[in-house]
Amino acid sequence: PFLGMFFFGASHRIRAVCHAQTSVILVLEGMKVVYRGDEITRVRAGEGVLLPSCMETTIENCLDVQTGKYAALCLTYDEAMISRVAADARQDDAGEARRLAPQHFVCDALVESSVRHLVEMAAAAPDSERLLNLCREELLLVVAGKTGGLPLVWQAVSSWSSRCSFIVGLDPGREWTAEGLAERLGTSERSLRRHLNGEGAGFAKILREVRLNTGLAMLQEGRTSVGEAAYRCGYNSASRFAGLFKERFGVSPSDVLQYNVISGQPLAGS
Repeated sequence: PFLGMFFFGASHRIRAVCHAQTSVILVLEGMKVVYRGDEITRVRAGEGVLLPSCMETTIENCLDVQTGKYAALCLTYDEAMISRVAADARQDDAGEARRLAPQHFVCDALVESSVRHLVEMAAAAPDSERLLNLCREELLLVVAGKTGGLPLVWQAVSSWSSRCSFIVGLDPGREWTAEGLAERLGTSERSLRRHLNGEGAGFAKILREVRLNTGLAMLQEGRTSVGEAAYRCGYNSASRFAGLFKERFGVSPSDVLQYNVISGQPLAGS
């Protein structure tokens, strides 16, 4: 649930992408271009980027000119793990840390070793949650030491909208209500709505964003149909899901499926 590999055989751009959890993305083939306002960050093969939760960006995945493919590894992190790493990480200038550039890093030998350790442990002990969490935290600590983005990451993950997104993302197909979500967060519905309004967010918007972005991730993994993705994300109508999806991302669900290619080898082997 925290580790994904993406392979694409066609360059494409997807707008308004918003991860429910903080993500570390490592590009293996091709290049990822991340747009946020007037910022443009190019992440080439052998580089990575730390993307805070609930940060809306436009993503362009470009193919490698020699292999004709794009491949990337994506890991997600929750609030508890980020809080432990942020407590030990260096803190750069707060204003600069709110930009995308400090989240960009080079995957040197230390990062590679940490990634290899995590992937090998995931293959050897897939059911050992404690062991895998230690490996994940090790990688995040290594990445944090190479970026100045932890202030922005912590600010994002500790927000009420991010906490709501995380919980909804655990079961996007559920018939969520503001009251039920508030109960999961240990607060009242009235207080939750007040907190979200203060952040410029709202329950209905969060629910829609999490469901559509979860559907995008499912389709990018290439293991589900449009109808199944719609159902698992809480939409009884595949056509309704497809319409909202294209309106949000600028591409249709079937387009995303056509971008996918099969890697032909297991994650640990690659």
